[in-house]
Amino acid sequence: MDLFFFYEEDGGNMANSNYLKWGLIIIASVWASLIGSMMGYAWNIAHMTQKLPEVEMPEIQNTNISIETQEKMEGYWTVAVFGVDSRDGTLGKGTRSDMQMLFNINLGTGEIRAVSIYRDTYLKVNDKGRYDKINEAYFNGGPAQAVKALTDNLDITIDDYASFTWKAVADAINILGGIDVDISHDEFRVINGFITETVESTGVGSHHLKKEGPNHLDGVQAVAYARLRKMDTDFKRTERQREVANLALKKAREADLPTLNRLANAILPQISTSVGMKDMLPIMKNIKRFHLTETEGFPSKLADAKINRRDCVIPVNLEDNVKRLHQFLFDEDLYEPSETVKKTSRQIQVNVKNKR
Repeated sequence: MDLFFFYEEDGGNMANSNYLKWGLIIIASVWASLIGSMMGYAWNIAHMTQKLPEVEMPEIQNTNISIETQEKMEGYWTVAVFGVDSRDGTLGKGTRSDMQMLFNINLGTGEIRAVSIYRDTYLKVNDKGRYDKINEAYFNGGPAQAVKALTDNLDITIDDYASFTWKAVADAINILGGIDVDISHDEFRVINGFITETVESTGVGSHHLKKEGPNHLDGVQAVAYARLRKMDTDFKRTERQREVANLALKKAREADLPTLNRLANAILPQISTSVGMKDMLPIMKNIKRFHLTETEGFPSKLADAKINRRDCVIPVNLEDNVKRLHQFLFDEDLYEPSETVKKTSRQIQVNVKNKR
């Protein structure tokens, strides 16, 4: 079933003297960020109007962790990336984060590790003691509250954030020429409904898939694939999101400079980010060393529970999961969680026991 298809190029003419610099910046940005989280630097270089950050990151500091832990994290750049379900392009509160990932970049070795936080994970979502699914933090307070919740629950310091809508992802993948994905039988049974929904919510054209198995997906189809749910689990969903991110990254690294120029012009206006020039300088200096190595989901030890009639992912327990997270992100084998995390961990167990 064909829905509709339209695609508009939005390139920009640039002076030849700036062409190579612009291209290299975009390559660096796409490579390091996977779908645009650090492209604000290129936006600044091009002297275009950039959206002001919704979060002043210096205001969100983690006072729960020790000085030793803070010093350990200084050799890393940790960026929180949120994909929000917004039909009108809004990137602030009032929209739920369908995707939330942490990209941890080792500035010394160039290694990038990524963690998907399951959106249904039951955690403390605000300073008033409310416990709920972690994506409620973004809904109630936008990126500021979402970053604060991740900071407090995971014992980490987040240096920057980036938020984007699914339309930005669809546009990016269209410009990059699509991605190749093997669609399972169960995925094929539901994906066309998600394609229709994504066309309606983004205004980007596409068409239904005709078969399971290997498919070349356009931007809308790739977004629909990343958003599939109900036929399996939230864990599989985040695996699909990481797969789409990795495939998009590969296409971006292979793209020519005109394609990357069009990518930047189309995507940057759709991103809200705190990333700026000072953040990109260490990346640009040794860009060839930076590479994505490992990905993981959080929590790694988990259980399902229905709390207040809502299906939730329960960390079993939060304290142990935070230890594992620090081992994965920072190679800290003997990390001792803060008292704040220990208290939150105990409260989650109480709430699960009481189903509230």
